Amino acid sequence: MKTFILLAAVAGCGKSTWANNFKKDHPNTFIVSSDELRKELGGDYQNFDHEKEVWELFFSRIEGYAKEYEDVTVIADSTNVFNKYRLYYGKNIKGFDKKVLLILKKNIDELLKQNLSRDKEKIVPEEVIHNMYRDFEEPSQE
Repeated sequence: MKTFILLAAVAGCGKSTWANNFKKDHPNTFIVSSDELRKELGGDYQNFDHEKEVWELFFSRIEGYAKEYEDVTVIADSTNVFNKYRLYYGKNIKGFDKKVLLILKKNIDELLKQNLSRDKEKIVPEEVIHNMYRDFEEPSQE
């Protein structure tokens, strides 16, 4: 079976931790992370100069794993705080038998505390976390 898991959560909520823990117990699992692609393409997790390439590569790697493996789980590790992005991936990602949306939530104080416990290069500005928290959309029926 080919399973696609789309993570959705505010920065600092534990998406990458969840994905890495899931991968430990589930063979043939691949994580495609927008942060890791930013680092790969621009040398820094906070480098947003190559966003077009980041998202093209994000999409192509997800589908590439589905094409390459008969039995695979691919986790899309990105904030996906808006329904329009969740719907986009749900409708446009091809090659999977099952698609799962996993929402992770924490209160704002936990998010800010967890953010500060990250590696220095991965810390997100507090204002960005506050904005994501305020703007986070609950999943729509679609």
